[in-house]
Amino acid sequence: MKLLRTFFFAIFIFLAGHSIHAQGWGIRGGANFSTLSDSDVKSQTGFYGGLYKQFGIVPKLLYIQPELQFSSQGFETETGSTDLNYIQVPILARLYVLKLFSFETGPQFGFLISDKTSGPINPDYNTFNTSWAFGMSINLPLGLFIDGRYITGLSELTENTSSKNQVIQVGAGIRF
Repeated sequence: MKLLRTFFFAIFIFLAGHSIHAQGWGIRGGANFSTLSDSDVKSQTGFYGGLYKQFGIVPKLLYIQPELQFSSQGFETETGSTDLNYIQVPILARLYVLKLFSFETGPQFGFLISDKTSGPINPDYNTFNTSWAFGMSINLPLGLFIDGRYITGLSELTENTSSKNQVIQVGAGIRF
């Protein structure tokens, strides 16, 4: 059964590789509003910024959009605040509706590059974080767009806890 799944996956990758063509790249950035799930912490405002590339699956309708971005996240407690900086790699499926709107969803892989806690406890944060992103964009003339995303953590922030990152992103970008 595993061999059969591997075979079909290899065929899919081969066919997708021959039918996918690059559509363009761009930059995006904006504000992060982050907190933790299952916790009584206050949200913290940060920022994000990065690059993306679109690959067409169905021209003018469906695209795969890998990204590389810096994301400043964190949260505040009664005893201090925590700043978490990640390099994020979202891989999103983007569906365009009437050229004006697009919807996106997909996994996001985060690599913790720094953490700073002001307070009496400094936990050992996981250095790899998986999430799922959901978003929407309003596409404007000249390649400009305004977008928003909700990103929900799938992996624990620290060992033996149920707390996961939760982030709302609001920003803008340009497609070249």
